[in-house]
Amino acid sequence: MKEVEISNLELYQDPSGEVLIKPLGRPAFLLDQSRRDFIVPFKLILSCDYAQAWKACEEWNHKSRHNTPYFDFLNIRRFCKCNFQKYDGVLDIDENGNFHYEFTDCPMRGECKFENVLCNAQFTTKLTPYDLEITRLIVLEQMTAEEIAFRLDRSVNTINNRRKTILKKTGCSTIASLTNYWHQHNLR
Repeated sequence: MKEVEISNLELYQDPSGEVLIKPLGRPAFLLDQSRRDFIVPFKLILSCDYAQAWKACEEWNHKSRHNTPYFDFLNIRRFCKCNFQKYDGVLDIDENGNFHYEFTDCPMRGECKFENVLCNAQFTTKLTPYDLEITRLIVLEQMTAEEIAFRLDRSVNTINNRRKTILKKTGCSTIASLTNYWHQHNLR
């Protein structure tokens, strides 16, 4: 399965409330539970980089937890509905994978216990175990994105996106500065 790259995307809802994803320069597609090519990499980003929002999604959809593919779909759809509503021609996820939220017309505004947790989700700055594993492979084993992707059974796009996120979380701009960060913080 070739994963959808989580960058250069416009996300929006149609009049019936379904979520559509429009990659830059390509046709839009409907987010449904069969779109594992989008759900798997998007889940990785949300669970690692927007951990509080992901936990809120899991709580929102907790009754479907027993069916993992459906549960993941519901969580991704909920996150999209709470943060990306309108087709406005402005990329909601830019070329660097940064999220640009839209103010949504939510009927629960002011009453929702997940307000400003699920909507307007905050970026998690702490490195996750997955981030640490990728960083270890980059720093200590000096592996390329292709080698890491093969080892971890992920796409090269996913690894490159994680590497960008790791650099952002650590405040590093190069692999050399990431190597220094690794050693200065005694990471394992």
